[in-house]
Amino acid sequence: MARVLLAGLKHEVNTFVPGVTTLEDFRRRYLLEGAAVFGPARGSGQEIDGIVQVAKAEGIELVPAVAAYGGASRPVLDAAYAYIRERTLAKVEEERGRIDGVILALHGAMATETSEDPEGELIAAIRDVVGPDLPIVVSFDMHCHLTDRKVRAADAIVGYHTHPHVDFVDTGRRAMRIMARRLCGEIRPVVVQRKIRMVTSAEHHNTSRPPMGDLFDRIAAMQREPGILGATVFATQPWMDVADLGWSAVVVADGDRALAQARADELARMAWDRRERFLVRKTPITEAVRQALASAGRPFVFADSADAVTGGAYGDGNVLLRALLETGFTDSALLTLTDPEAAAASHSAGVGGEVTIAVGGKLAPRFYSPVTVTGRVQMLTDGKYVCELPPTPIDVGRAAVLQVGGISLALSERPAPTIDQEIYRHLGLEPRTAKIVQVKSPGGFRAVYGPFAAGIFEIDTPGPTDSELTRLPFRKIRRPLWPFDPELSAPW
Repeated sequence: MARVLLAGLKHEVNTFVPGVTTLEDFRRRYLLEGAAVFGPARGSGQEIDGIVQVAKAEGIELVPAVAAYGGASRPVLDAAYAYIRERTLAKVEEERGRIDGVILALHGAMATETSEDPEGELIAAIRDVVGPDLPIVVSFDMHCHLTDRKVRAADAIVGYHTHPHVDFVDTGRRAMRIMARRLCGEIRPVVVQRKIRMVTSAEHHNTSRPPMGDLFDRIAAMQREPGILGATVFATQPWMDVADLGWSAVVVADGDRALAQARADELARMAWDRRERFLVRKTPITEAVRQALASAGRPFVFADSADAVTGGAYGDGNVLLRALLETGFTDSALLTLTDPEAAAASHSAGVGGEVTIAVGGKLAPRFYSPVTVTGRVQMLTDGKYVCELPPTPIDVGRAAVLQVGGISLALSERPAPTIDQEIYRHLGLEPRTAKIVQVKSPGGFRAVYGPFAAGIFEIDTPGPTDSELTRLPFRKIRRPLWPFDPELSAPW
């Protein structure tokens, strides 16, 4: 029986928010070793789940090392990354000579205090231990920041084929199938990338429609060609200020590097030719509110994507709240806000208590300032629940609903993702019946909200995940890079 070492590390950085991500932040979600790694892999809907399914079907023994999940947030503390890295490498060293391959489920857009490519460094370190001939297969999020170091150290790379991301399990299956075929000598994978000098926000990365859908239709056709083992496009996490930022087209072929490069270049050119269609045009908040109130339908989803928690923002943006208060909004609205002080005050007041407090704008003061509200506490919880996409344990700390007129303000000590409805439902709120529902997401929410929303507005707000990337304080990116250099004519 072949033996394959399994490890996972998930973190997506945003370099425009202050602070660091600690080891405790990982533990709050999960940081597992040994057999405990399989805990989130049984029916979890994550990549490891798919890896386990294929390994079992192929009679391959998986040797679990470490699985760590840190969400999307600030750069990782160097010491926290070092701990995860060393625990992973210790298991690789322990199993050296007794394993036939290594499979890794990574995000791809992690950064630490001092490293712009810690995942590439980890893959390279594993390669140094196992030698040049042992296969290493890696799966990444669609918003992976792919680097040459990652590509050089891996035999095969696969990525999500959906946005909103719903193919976690299938991505794990695709990665493990390549590993299984490599172990039995059926294929000899080679992987190439073509880096593209462009970066775009995520609003138009939806793979079910153009322009991104065009690329993934071509990818599906490519993968049916003889000799092509896999293909994808990595649209990168755009809110990380690193030198080598940019999209990547990736193709894995069976021993034919020239074929892989030709197909990667084709995908890269397709992406480049569609670059203008990835630009986002937002709706002013007052216009979005006017249109929502003029309609009998509900709910209207207001995508506050510039404060996207799943893009690494704190979620303390209060621009929509301020606008609704200023316009005298009286219908029902569900909003989220990260504010430890306001959450604590609500818990101190208790259910039914009245609170007057300045909320929001305290964690990312570059973009927001506090607004004072008076409201009544409707619900209090410990903030522990399970996300739907993907199914992941979440702990947002003490949480509360503060009712401010028609606005149900979901307060939490720590950022709450809103790509699904779970933070609202955890607090006893039902998005389907509200007039306005705020989601702090640039597109991932559409898988859940799209089927029942009366309408979706991408509202124009500032923040650390602003879709107007040129408004953000980039310092390290290598120029020229589109759209910072709109006259750029060559994609690489």
